[in-house]
Amino acid sequence: MTTDIQRFTATLAYIEDHLFGEISLKTLAKQALLSEYTFHRFFTYLTGYSFSNYVRNRRLSEAVGCLRQGELVDTIAEQCGYANRSAFHRAFVKFHGLTPAQAKEEFAAVNYFPPMRLTIQIDGGKTLNYRIEQLPAFQIVGKMTSYLLDEQLFQQTGQQWEQFFTDQSLRTFAETEATNKRFFGINRAPYFAVANPQIADSGMLNYFTGFVLTEGQTSKYPTFSIPKQSYVVFTSERYDYRITENVSSTYNQLQQQIFNTWLPQTHYQKIEGPELETYITLGEQACLEIWLPVHK
Repeated sequence: MTTDIQRFTATLAYIEDHLFGEISLKTLAKQALLSEYTFHRFFTYLTGYSFSNYVRNRRLSEAVGCLRQGELVDTIAEQCGYANRSAFHRAFVKFHGLTPAQAKEEFAAVNYFPPMRLTIQIDGGKTLNYRIEQLPAFQIVGKMTSYLLDEQLFQQTGQQWEQFFTDQSLRTFAETEATNKRFFGINRAPYFAVANPQIADSGMLNYFTGFVLTEGQTSKYPTFSIPKQSYVVFTSERYDYRITENVSSTYNQLQQQIFNTWLPQTHYQKIEGPELETYITLGEQACLEIWLPVHK
């Protein structure tokens, strides 16, 4: 049986074979048998680049060869996915530090962005804490926003948290008996996030922040049903949540360990379904938990 990482590696070859053709996140995710959101994170944490940035850099790098072979700028711009010559010109100058006309000269110094060759290795004995849990079906209540799967995604979801904490009406509602504050157990923050509680449009993430709705309760806020599911739960090291940088750093570090080490090297396969982010509160410190739906 091929693994997630083997199928993902094959998509890198596909990009090279179709570099100046139609390449979509949807197509590659389908080939890798992953959801678009999961593929987006595999790509980001395994390569260090978002999917769109990687393809853009590869095209701008190879565009130099096309220019020196005499291809028209308008043709190259279209092949690289730009709406017009001006947009291509701006991107080319930003990437290479000189214009397409200047780059035609053989002696011109240009930047080269090579194709990625993926290798997986375990890095120096870092411990990653995880457990397997099964949750019953439950209802969630809160707010959901859709975001593009691009390099701004993680910054935008962070901004959603900032807006969430300043929504006094929602916070007041959360203090009522309508929310189940102990659903995830003691020492858990009552709020959490869910990725794609509702199937997202292609190229998008539906990101939810909110609470567990007490059985039999209703709300003016959007509610979604989360099915019964087995999860692998990863727990971060403790961090001081009062420092904003610690929150984003902890999130990125934990995701990096999951997608760069744990998933590629275990027998578990991530499956489609809502993913959870919960928080353990420990006085002035906290731990982040990532819940991924899996089967073995």
